[in-house]
Amino acid sequence: PPPPMLPALKPIETWFHRQGWQPLPFQQQAWDAYLAGRSGLIQVPTGSGKTYAAVLGPLAEMLTAPQPGLQLLYITPLRALSRDIEQSIQRPIQEMGWQLRVESRTGDTSSARKAKQLQAMPEVLITTPESLAVMLSYKDGAKRCRHLRCVVLDEWHELMGSKRGTQTELCLSRLRQWIPDLRTCALSASLGNLQEAAQTTVGLGTEPVII
Repeated sequence: PPPPMLPALKPIETWFHRQGWQPLPFQQQAWDAYLAGRSGLIQVPTGSGKTYAAVLGPLAEMLTAPQPGLQLLYITPLRALSRDIEQSIQRPIQEMGWQLRVESRTGDTSSARKAKQLQAMPEVLITTPESLAVMLSYKDGAKRCRHLRCVVLDEWHELMGSKRGTQTELCLSRLRQWIPDLRTCALSASLGNLQEAAQTTVGLGTEPVII
């Protein structure tokens, strides 16, 4: 039998049970690592449930210890995927009636919506490296991000070693100055040097978890 879930994961366990699903070992490993305060890299094939492995640990923590404002940043290099990611994350929230808001902020987001977000950030924000860099440059960035718990880096193999990857790393560096205990989780289906990729994810001086 699978190991028992941590008490904080009860809402996630309930949702999985309602779907008739059993969490995969790598998903439970990812949730446990996140709740233990660890950062790192998840590498599994496409379509095997990486998004839920990365986001349900932070969502469980948000439900257990509620805070106002932005708490989870999900960075995708592919703007076209932001809608799909948003729907995936919305699904358990809507089906379970959790009081959490999920929104996207990309080049396709209207100026009015962006302005509204700066006034009252959603708990979960899906964005691109470019949109994040612009957002962090605004006044009151530190205040806006003060309750941020976790940054998820999707398709890390697409970003690493590119200008956009460097931009993402600079954003992470800024966020870590504001929030020293920020957790980061990179997702990939295909990376050669896992140790190096994981270390880049978490920054120097932190021991990454590789799942």
